[in-house]
Amino acid sequence: MKKIAVFLMCFVMLLCTACAESKPAEVVPEGGEKTEPIAVEPQETPAPEQNEPEPAAEAEPTAEATPEPEPETEPPTEAPATPYTPDLSALPIEYRIDWDRKEGTMFTYDVDFDGEAEKISYRLDEKENATYILVDGESIAFPGSCVLDRVILVDLDPETPWVNLLVVIDMASDDYITTEVHPENGAFVKGVEKEFISLSSDGRLYSYERTDLLGTKDGARSVSGEKLEPDSEWLEVYTPSEEDLKTNRDGLIELGTLLHLKRAVNCRIDGKPTTLKKGSYVYMTRFHESRMIVEVRTEDGRTALISVDYDPNEYSYLIGGRDQNKVFDNIFYAD
Repeated sequence: MKKIAVFLMCFVMLLCTACAESKPAEVVPEGGEKTEPIAVEPQETPAPEQNEPEPAAEAEPTAEATPEPEPETEPPTEAPATPYTPDLSALPIEYRIDWDRKEGTMFTYDVDFDGEAEKISYRLDEKENATYILVDGESIAFPGSCVLDRVILVDLDPETPWVNLLVVIDMASDDYITTEVHPENGAFVKGVEKEFISLSSDGRLYSYERTDLLGTKDGARSVSGEKLEPDSEWLEVYTPSEEDLKTNRDGLIELGTLLHLKRAVNCRIDGKPTTLKKGSYVYMTRFHESRMIVEVRTEDGRTALISVDYDPNEYSYLIGGRDQNKVFDNIFYAD
């Protein structure tokens, strides 16, 4: 019984303790009034805003690494051959024909720049009255010709892959014809024709043209290019040297080189109009290509320009409206 009482007492004590913990204590203010506790409603704490997740960037496809090709091994190449360049240092050269010979070799030269020299020869056929130029057997005919005078081998145009042949033929009575010949498309063809072409001692080509003025048969001027165009508008004529004028004056007058004026002639000296007096002596120096102006020089060294006209009926030149033979008294036929 005693044990049961002790057990009950312990149970009651435990129960009182539990009630005291669960009941809030009353607060009594200093005024003595009992105040009810203020019930505070619990506030909901707002959940933090959650940003929408950005879509993940699509990953660019990664190109598969292409292995670099191994360099191809090229077979060793030979060094390029040096371009063939013909030797032109010997040009121009002139071959004058021996009239007693009817054929012969003139040059051995690489005319068409193919690396092989051609043999250039000639043959005269009196029965056919023709001249033949042969290049390694290929024949170039000049029918109706009289006498082959000379052949000049020259490079007229450095831009063309060949050199030129100038074939000079005397058609009789000093009527020369010069024909240019060159290789083209595997054959030799004829080019421009001119009057007498000759090679001077200074290596220049000169064209000789008829003047028949003041006793002078022809004048000369240098030419160039494949068309043999003149380099000047003036034809130069033979002029006596100062030594000849001093020591051979009478001989030059007798030959008609130093011309005697038998009447006054109007002219221009240094661009100014003036007059050459009767009785003075002059010699011709140049003739303009227009065939209308002649240049003369006086014995005292002055240069004068005289206007001339050609009379086709008389085949003579007029000076001041008069035949040249009535202006000068020692003009001879230019033979």
